[in-house]
Amino acid sequence: MEIRVTKEITKEHDSMVMKVFPPENLNREMHFPENNIADLQTIYQGPSPYHLDYCGYEHCRSGYSFGPYIRSSYLLHIVIHGKGTYCVDGKTYSISKGQLFLISPGITTTYQADIEEPWGYYWIGFSGYQATYILKQMGFTEAMPVISMNDLSPLIECIERMFLSDKITFANELQRTSELLTFFTHVINSRPQNQLTARHSKSEYAEMAMRYISNNFSRKIQISELADHIGVDRSYLSKSFHTEYQMSPQEYLVRLRMQQAATLLENPDHPISYIAMKCGYPNALAFTKIFRQRMGCSPSQYRLNMNSVESPSAP
Repeated sequence: MEIRVTKEITKEHDSMVMKVFPPENLNREMHFPENNIADLQTIYQGPSPYHLDYCGYEHCRSGYSFGPYIRSSYLLHIVIHGKGTYCVDGKTYSISKGQLFLISPGITTTYQADIEEPWGYYWIGFSGYQATYILKQMGFTEAMPVISMNDLSPLIECIERMFLSDKITFANELQRTSELLTFFTHVINSRPQNQLTARHSKSEYAEMAMRYISNNFSRKIQISELADHIGVDRSYLSKSFHTEYQMSPQEYLVRLRMQQAATLLENPDHPISYIAMKCGYPNALAFTKIFRQRMGCSPSQYRLNMNSVESPSAP
């Protein structure tokens, strides 16, 4: 059986990839382009949160080794059969089918196929100012650059579609970015919920909740739905929020709404019903009730008191 080995080709400001057809004994059809080189050059040259630099497939020969080598961008391998070893920071990881291993930029690494069961893997190389954050969501850390997945087929399909959009057009560049994000999404969704929760500190979850409330206080907000939105249970969110801000999420929401209401009441042209709606209350009656409890007077009286202070009577 003929085995064709890939090589990576990168250029400054843009990137290219050489790809190969997998060996015939793989039990699935691949959809790579007919030519051996898929040119993934970049049209947009500005800063990007995430960008696909290169991708490919390789079925390694027995004992094939790469490294020591230092990468300039992130490189993620998806092992679909066989096994091998990955060496980084003085540690050696035994890796087999169903696992992904990450190579970070600026770090010396070496990886080698097994003698008896050499591995085959897809890979994607990517960069961007949000790459580190996304990798954290996927489950990668400096202490653990290897994760496992039960089903690799969605990831493989994403990479195959990347190859189908290899022509140098802006539309294809957007398509490849879309596939990259879909790839990330599949990995993140495969992680157990308890691992997702552990991926952020309590202060980070509290800040997420605070930002969400600040941006959506004019809408109906249920704290249980907010907790579900950021991926934690309500009790965990409430404790984290109280530790960070010395109040509950519900208290923060009400205070923010009252602050906004007080600002809107400065304008005499705003009806109370309009202010109620802008502050997330279904009607003027519900708004007036909570406003009176918090501020000690009705919205109308608050407006009168404020106007009397700002406009003293003439002597």
